[in-house]
Amino acid sequence: MFALKRRIAARLLAATVLAVLPTGAAMAQDAARIVDGMAGRILAVVKAGASEEQRRREMTSLFRDNFDIAAIGRLVLGRHWNTATADQREKFMTAFERAEIKAYSDRFGEYAGHTFGVGKVTAHANGTSQLVNSALSLPSGAVVRILWEIAGGKVVDISVEGVSMGLTRRSDFSAFIQQNGMDGLIAALARKGG
Repeated sequence: MFALKRRIAARLLAATVLAVLPTGAAMAQDAARIVDGMAGRILAVVKAGASEEQRRREMTSLFRDNFDIAAIGRLVLGRHWNTATADQREKFMTAFERAEIKAYSDRFGEYAGHTFGVGKVTAHANGTSQLVNSALSLPSGAVVRILWEIAGGKVVDISVEGVSMGLTRRSDFSAFIQQNGMDGLIAALARKGG
């Protein structure tokens, strides 16, 4: 009798857990919605003719709301994350975020006349993230393929035409650190971030 009650309780627990976990289809829809929502916000700001300050404010909000800044920071520093002091990590994260926000908000103006579409969403081989295919159509007719990696409801990497921005930054930062040290990278990013 006790064994039967335990089996029933275990089945009820399993059913409850499965009922609240998102399905693959729901996760794919959420990932697509995140990317489409970001693109919509960017294009709306561009169409509105926003000032540089308005673009920066919108990019700051967009970046903080939709990007896993901590995960991206660890990714782009690679092995240097483990050798950096706690103070260097904190300063790096602040400088990195500001530099990225400035770089992307400065590019906002270039998107006038562009259209954006979200395509197929697939599960990443790592089993923890979704890959969202998208395309940015330029006024010239050229199409730029962009792949977004979404984990935990946040962007953790972007690949443009097959090139990972996170891995590219990691390579660039590693070479810079080899020549200038961690503090040199932080100072350079701080200058770029304004």
